[in-house]
Amino acid sequence: MKKSFFSFALLLAASGAEAASRSDFPVSSSEMISNPSRGGSFSGDVGLDSSSFLYTSDSRGTQATTFKASIKGKSDSHYFHQEGELTLYSFVTQKPQVGFEAPELYASTHRGLLGNFTLSFGRKLQNWSQLDGTWRMMSLWSPRWTWDELHPQVVGMTGVFLNFETPRFKFVLYGSPIAIPERGTPIAEENGNIVSPNPFWKPLPSTLNVLGADTPIRYSLMMPSITQILLRPNFAMKARYEFERGFFVSANTGVLPVHMVQMAAEPYVSTSGSSGILEVNIRPQLPMRNINTLEAGYQDPKGQYQAWISGSYEQPFRFENQANWLNPIITPSTVLSAGMKAMIRSDLTVEGSVLAVNEEPFVRNSKLPNVNVDLPSRFPLKRGVQVAGNWRVSDRTGTDAAWIHDLMNGNHFASVNLQHTIPGPRLTLGVGMDLILAQNNQGWIGHYYGDDRIRGWLKYAF
Repeated sequence: MKKSFFSFALLLAASGAEAASRSDFPVSSSEMISNPSRGGSFSGDVGLDSSSFLYTSDSRGTQATTFKASIKGKSDSHYFHQEGELTLYSFVTQKPQVGFEAPELYASTHRGLLGNFTLSFGRKLQNWSQLDGTWRMMSLWSPRWTWDELHPQVVGMTGVFLNFETPRFKFVLYGSPIAIPERGTPIAEENGNIVSPNPFWKPLPSTLNVLGADTPIRYSLMMPSITQILLRPNFAMKARYEFERGFFVSANTGVLPVHMVQMAAEPYVSTSGSSGILEVNIRPQLPMRNINTLEAGYQDPKGQYQAWISGSYEQPFRFENQANWLNPIITPSTVLSAGMKAMIRSDLTVEGSVLAVNEEPFVRNSKLPNVNVDLPSRFPLKRGVQVAGNWRVSDRTGTDAAWIHDLMNGNHFASVNLQHTIPGPRLTLGVGMDLILAQNNQGWIGHYYGDDRIRGWLKYAF
């Protein structure tokens, strides 16, 4: 018997790949067309991304390779612009698993057809907050694709978008009858355990201390129905005003899902065998939340400097809880962040930001006083500092680096990448390194303690 998150991920594959960096409320290609003509264009790429881990582990091999194929398309009719991207992922060196994602797949009215309004249907990337693009592990407004958990990719939400834009004021209203949870890490129930081919998956403990004795554990994955997963109506809106000298202020409000699937554990001791076995039902949780965000900042009209500050408050609801379940910690929370970005010269950009999350105290109403499981909180990082930079060495070669420090747990994550494009055969070659300097296995960085790696990738564009 085998149950898998991946089985319903395939059903949702018509909905999210790598989100390009874009300015707030980006002007899409459809909005730039004043006299559109019928026609379309398609492009794509195929490639391999290989990781060699510096340390051995019982939970993964020393190497993991992913095959990736992506196709992008645009087309225009007299009234509409259509745009989309579909990407296939497959592990090559692990047990075969295939994933699909589409960061964007939508149709939009052309600018001017409805005056200052544009109407879009489908999955669309929208820059909801500065924080989301900077702290990608947070998933505050936009969902992500997490095939590579150290480098998650922001994807769009699926629904109806109504945009209104003037030179100073921008407004977007979003609504949808469905909510698609984040995915990218396929997991399945197999022989009484929860397994995944993803090298970053950490196996659940095989034994647990119950009443002072180590007791073996057998897991079962209790999947919700597809209607429970999808049928969660949600909406969001954002208003942004840009002042004449570069200052801006924006406000968001919405009722959205918690994009990251939460987990609850339901343990009970089975006495059917000769010795007691701890049976644990793993129950995916799909809570909703009210969220409000206020951001302000300054953007240099010449594009050389930017500074911003962000504050959010969210209140979760529709969160199933029972006294015999061990639930992840999820409470009303305040999220604060501030950052800046500067162009030192035309080919060199640096940025930095800070993050602070305050979760209200959590009290578990439990009938399991002698059983405890270290379940993650809603936010994997609560206090952090991040510094990043990008250097365009030449027209064909670029490098970027990032450093994140978990102030609460004292852990560090550093990443460096170098990429070169060969124009003739349209090949892109890259090499990178991820280093985890951790004192413990707590928090977002500590969770990947021991997963230091060297990466290499090759991509062919057509």
